[in-house]
Amino acid sequence: MAVNCYPQGVVRRATIDDLETLVAGNIAMAKETEDVDLDPQVVEPGVRAALLDPKLGAYWVLEEQGEVLAQLMITYEWSDWRNRIVWWIQSVYVAPKARGRGLYRALYEAVLEQAQEAGAAGLRLYVDTTNTSAQAVYCRLGMNGDHYRVFEKMFS
Repeated sequence: MAVNCYPQGVVRRATIDDLETLVAGNIAMAKETEDVDLDPQVVEPGVRAALLDPKLGAYWVLEEQGEVLAQLMITYEWSDWRNRIVWWIQSVYVAPKARGRGLYRALYEAVLEQAQEAGAAGLRLYVDTTNTSAQAVYCRLGMNGDHYRVFEKMFS
């Protein structure tokens, strides 16, 4: 398991021990970003499956002094014309008390590095076309491709 240290904390791949925190983060993110009340009984098995089956995806967390402050979930998609896997960011959440400290940037950079090391073709994120604030964040991270509203960083 890769662990990257940043001034903001430690980034590591999540484990089953992080299940409760990840479920709570997903529920909070959906409520905040889409005003959707997710059912924990639906979310928990989905998060558990991703934690236990690496083919489905992976969660990465940024923690500080043992407390998870940010999480990012990726899945994998085969790209036939690249003949490699592309990593897709499915969800990102930073606890409100930890925002404005560059935690997402550190988490994103660590996952980007892991994708490259794994031989992925790149890292992508789909953003709803009406979510202009999210689009601005991903542009600042150096992702591009907004003609499809798919932000990506492809590797050579």
